[in-house]
Order: sequence, then structure tokens, then C-alpha cells
Amino acid sequence: MPKHLRLLQTACILACLITLPEKKIHAQAAEAAPVKKQMPADRRAYRAAISIDDPDQSLAALHAFVKQYPKSSRVGYAQSAIFKLLINNFPQRTAEIESEARLQVKKAEKGPSRTQKENLLAWLLAEAGTTGLDLPFAEKLSKDAVKHTAEAEYDKQTLAAYARYKAPPPKPSELHKQFADERSENLAVLADVYLHEGKQAEASPLIAEAYSLGPLVDDVNTERARLALLNHDDAAALESYERAQLVGAIKPIDVQNMAMLYRKAHNGSDAGFPAELDARYHQLFPSRLVTTSPQPVTAGHTVLLELFTGSACPPCVGGDVAVDDLLKAYPRTEFIALAFDQHIPDPDPLANPDSVARGDFYNLAFTPTYLLDGQQLSVSGAERDGSEAIYTQLARLIDTNAALSTGVRIDLTAAKADAGMITAHATVTLPESGDVQTALAFKAEPEPAAKPGAKPIVPAAAAAPLPAPAEPHFVVNFALVEDDIRYSGENGVRFHRMVVRALARPADAGFAVSPGATAALDTSFDPAAISRSLSTYLDGYEQHNDRFGKITFLTKDMTLQPGHLAIAAWVQDTVSHHVLATSLVLLGDHAQATK
Repeated sequence: MPKHLRLLQTACILACLITLPEKKIHAQAAEAAPVKKQMPADRRAYRAAISIDDPDQSLAALHAFVKQYPKSSRVGYAQSAIFKLLINNFPQRTAEIESEARLQVKKAEKGPSRTQKENLLAWLLAEAGTTGLDLPFAEKLSKDAVKHTAEAEYDKQTLAAYARYKAPPPKPSELHKQFADERSENLAVLADVYLHEGKQAEASPLIAEAYSLGPLVDDVNTERARLALLNHDDAAALESYERAQLVGAIKPIDVQNMAMLYRKAHNGSDAGFPAELDARYHQLFPSRLVTTSPQPVTAGHTVLLELFTGSACPPCVGGDVAVDDLLKAYPRTEFIALAFDQHIPDPDPLANPDSVARGDFYNLAFTPTYLLDGQQLSVSGAERDGSEAIYTQLARLIDTNAALSTGVRIDLTAAKADAGMITAHATVTLPESGDVQTALAFKAEPEPAAKPGAKPIVPAAAAAPLPAPAEPHFVVNFALVEDDIRYSGENGVRFHRMVVRALARPADAGFAVSPGATAALDTSFDPAAISRSLSTYLDGYEQHNDRFGKITFLTKDMTLQPGHLAIAAWVQDTVSHHVLATSLVLLGDHAQATK
């Protein structure tokens, strides 16, 4: 799904998503994690409106929702749904479509927010149906967006947004790159409109300029491929389609054209296509050498990093790449990473009910979110070129945590059994309560030291004693993990590491264990059944979800790779969320390559 469509879907999440270009912000916000109580009235109304199958009735319900709940966080979603319903089901209502577009542009702030909105609406009109819709109006919107994409104003508003949300501002060189990508996307959309209008001569120089500014922007490469196809330059078209696929996402018709071009060049066979895409991906994004060596640990525990990420989340890329490097640098006896994919900011086929529930367990607020031994870290998101800084931050914290001896022991074994089943056994020993409490007091990121001369902070309720902390509740959970999944998502990450596919027990449950005791625990996973359940879940999510309305995933083939599976188990206090011990067993042929 190209970035312009994702912007429309995510514009209402936080004000920063309107002010900042979607791919440049440091985190993609989630909505407040659902609390176990009745859904608020506005969310119920929105969900009811988008669940109506009849387009006309759904349109009326969405208009009524916007009027009744003008301050709801769902209004942006509703406006997106209204526009899509109009162009997909009522293309003849051009006056209504144009009125809705003007309303959305009017509501957008001036500057980058306005040009992004104009650009997005123009792209949706150009891509509607097979030949586009209301192209003169789309051209008008897109021309205005290109005309008003000025670097000085862009820098001013972007920096103000970073300051407003207390995010570290980008360096001047990074800010310039952000602007260049923004302008390249705007030029690509105008070129897209021109190509749909048959104005190839007008589109060609725009595509050339866009590519010079943003050679790794998916929409730019898509337009470059379409132009090359019109010029009967099959080799250039195939290369550009592959680049577009690997740096973002392309439409189904472009996927078909790409496959056709590959088969045409390879005697009708597409057997080597995945390998060609892999090679081009590594050419575009060569693996960097890990320069920071982990500190040797003679005593301590295995650290667990939980990464909440999304394949449609641009600022998650830096974290994904950093975690990949960390997995290369550290042995699994010192460091284990688990990825819990989320439908943030957009639908993610690598997400599943257990990964979403795990995010709810931590009251997840945004992606990327990093938790080390169950404690959330103040590590920001970044694009690919920011991965080294994230790696350095995480490595320092991993080294600190790994040296802590919690006194908790977990011995894990796992093996493949009959009919493809995977069995797991864990022997868990916890010390007495007092010793465990000492371990629970540890913080991965200590409170900052007070500034010289600062007055001590006196609790407001100093006159009354603070309530005693809740008694810890220790559980052990098991996860079926799939490593190195090949899937080119919207954010340009092709290989996904240590993705959690299923939990043995719900995210906030697990097998209860007690201090001062040893427990023997057994569980099993059925990869074939889990594969089927993942596909069924995605089928259902496409039709019924309370955020996006009806959607289409880039893929729903979630068949687990037997040679890439692993079992992870960890001991956690569900009250403080501290993770006290973790273990991992790699299974299959892939185990030898990842040890």
C-alpha cells in the first residue's frame, strides 16, 4: 500500500501524523490500549458505521458519526472511509467527491499538512478504478501540492512538530533528506495523474526529478517503472518495479506487470524471482558490519528484548535493523529478541491475536516500542540510517542487564514430535520471596540524577503512607517463534527476525509458578494448525476490524517455515512486568545458521 494511502488512514492517530510526513516521525502512535470495559460510545458508533455492508447506508452512518462526534479520534478514519466509499462505489458523484476533498484540505493545517492531504487525495483519484477518476480535479490538487512544497516552510513546521511532541529533532542533513523525499513523492503523484491522462511528455521530466531526489521512494520507482513500460523498456521497468516492491509497496496491477516482465525475461519461469528480489534487496541495503562487541558476561542472566513493531511502520525500520545486528552480535545465552507485530499504523499480516494481546498487556501506546526484561525503554524510532544509534543504545542496556543475577533459573527443551507437533518442557526454579524482590527492584534505565542545587521532591501524600506494592505474581509463558520471515512490507523491511506466531497461554496469563519452588511445565504447538488459524484471522480482519474498515493485505500466506521455528520461554512478574529469566531453543535446519 503506497505511503499516500497510508497517510489517509493514519492521519487521525495523533496531531504529529498530520504535521509530520508519515515516514519521518519517530514513532507510529497506537490508540490507547483497550481497557477491559465497555467500548466508548464514539468507537461503538464508528465501528457500527464501517461494519455496514451497504455502501450508501455506511456513508450516511459515517456522516452522522462525524457530525455527532466531531472531536473523536475516529473522525480522521471516518473521513478516510467516506472518501473511499465515494470513489469506489459512487464515482458518478463527482460534485460530492470534490466537496469532500475540499473539506479535508480546508481542515488540514497550512504547510506540509495541506500539501500532503492534497497529494494524497490526488493519488487516490488517479488510482481509482482502472483509468482514474475526475483527473482534471486530481491534477489541480497535485499541482497545488507541488507548487507549495517549499523547503523553508517544511523545515519550520516539521521542527515545530518535533518540539511539540518532545521528540529529538533531526539533523540538518536528515531534515533535508526528509524534504527531498516529500517533494519526490509530490512530483511522483503529479506524474501519476499525467500518465493516467495520457500526458506522457509532461510526466517524464517530473519522474526524472523525483528519482534524483528520492531514489528509494516506492511511489517514485513505481512511476518510473510505468513510464519505462510505456516506452517498451522492459529491463528498466522490471528493475524499477523490483525497487518499488523492496522499498515500500506496489498495487496488484503493478505486481502482475512485474511478474509478467520477469517471466518474459526468463523463458516463462518465475522460479528464481524470490532469489532475484533477495539479491536486489541486499544490493539496495547492504548489511553493515557490527562494530560494537558485546561485553563478556561471566555471571548474570539471559536478557529478553521485546520489540513491538509493524511492517507498515516507517520509524520501526531502524529498530528492526538494529535488532537484526544485535542478534548477530550476541549469543542466545546472553540475549534473546522477540518481535510482536502490531496493526500500527496500518494493517500488518505478521500480526496475530497473541501479538496484539501482548501489546495490550503492556498498554502499548506506539510503535516501535522496546521493552528490556519487561521494562519499557526510552528509545526512539528511526529510519534505516538511524539503526546504528539504536544498536548502541540497546547494546549498552543489554550489557547492563545481562550482568544482573536474578536467581531465577529456567531450563528449556523443545523438539519436533509426531505429525509435525512441537513439544516444549521447562523446569523453572525461583528463589525465596525476599531474593526475588531484590531482583524486581532493578531498573534497566535508572532515574536521572538530580541537578546540582535542585530541591528534593517531596511526595504530595507524605503525610499518609504510600500503599504497599502489590504482591508479585510469577508466570511462565512459551512462544512459538518464526525467524527470518521473508515478507516485503510497506516500510521496506524484507526479512523479519524472531516473529512471535503464537503463545501457549494468553499474554497476561501463562503458567503460574511460586517463589522458593521448582516447577516442571509442558506445552505443545501445532505449526500446521497455527498456520491455518493465522490465515483465518487475516481473512476475518480484512472484513471486520474497528479501525480501518475493509482492507486488503499484501499477502495472507502465513504458512510457517518448519526450518525457521524456535521456542522461547520466560519467567515474568505480571504485576511489575519484570522478566527474570529467558531461554530459547532453535529448531530445524535454520538453527545451525543462527546460533
